[in-house]
Amino acid sequence: MSLASHAIVSPAAHLVTPECREAAIAAVVKWSETFIEHPHEIFGGLPICPFARAARLKETIRFEVRPFAVDDPLDAGGELLSLVTEFAGQTARDGLETLFVIHPDRAQPLRELVAFVERLNARMVSGPLRDFQVFEAHPDSQFRVGNVYTRRSPLPSFQVLSRELLKKGSDSLLGSQYYARFTPEMLRAVGMPR
Repeated sequence: MSLASHAIVSPAAHLVTPECREAAIAAVVKWSETFIEHPHEIFGGLPICPFARAARLKETIRFEVRPFAVDDPLDAGGELLSLVTEFAGQTARDGLETLFVIHPDRAQPLRELVAFVERLNARMVSGPLRDFQVFEAHPDSQFRVGNVYTRRSPLPSFQVLSRELLKKGSDSLLGSQYYARFTPEMLRAVGMPR
């Protein structure tokens, strides 16, 4: 199934078929391999995400393809928070580093996805998931560093990572030119300064 279509989800009750799942994950992996993992001068000659390739090759990314609702109430026992809670356990137990939840419908509005991620982060910060941070990516994302739109992905998605892992990774980049072109607003968006 091709991403050229508006959505890669089956119209019948928004069912994600195995083919849809494979196509969505393949699109995101290709985006990572051909864009996120490539060095760029804006980042001091480092990749947009210097850790993406290693995580992909070590298979420490858990991919989920779900037609999640951006107006989900984010209840403690609900599907999405249960998924994040399960992933949190897997980080300690199985060494997973990233939960990458892909929405199979490109038509999901950017503004609603950004608001959803803000709500999810706010919900997580006051409970047992406070050690995790969520970021969004979207085909229409306007988040950029210099002239590089770093979160412009093939499909709407959100990623969950541990704050400890993010801090360790960002600390390892402090002696490089990686953050040289980040504005104060961009630095805050990635959790800096601490």
